[in-house]
Amino acid sequence: MSIDRAHVPGCDDAALTPLSLFVGASVAGPDGKAVGTIADVMMAAAEGRIVYVALSVGGIVGIGERLFAVPWGAFVVDPANGALSVRETAGFDGPGFDKDEWPCVADTNFLPHRLVSA
Repeated sequence: MSIDRAHVPGCDDAALTPLSLFVGASVAGPDGKAVGTIADVMMAAAEGRIVYVALSVGGIVGIGERLFAVPWGAFVVDPANGALSVRETAGFDGPGFDKDEWPCVADTNFLPHRLVSA
């Protein structure tokens, strides 16, 4: 599934992407290889903030899949090419979270490393 944009009339540079298009979208790693599929997007509705993206990794038809609470900042969205990827794939070999007990927060281990200049 590719990611599509919705152009907003009267806004020259604005492009909106509906959250519904992310659910079921394939996610690639920085090398272009498939990592998983977006199971859902969890947001704090009152604040209008994405808390994390539930990424499904491995398994076949839901059997053996692992779910990870990946922060939105770990993703790269390329609407021009209809692509969605993660900045790093380290950590997706772990157990993930239980499908019956979803976390309240993102797993910060998936945030990209940031360089701090002195």
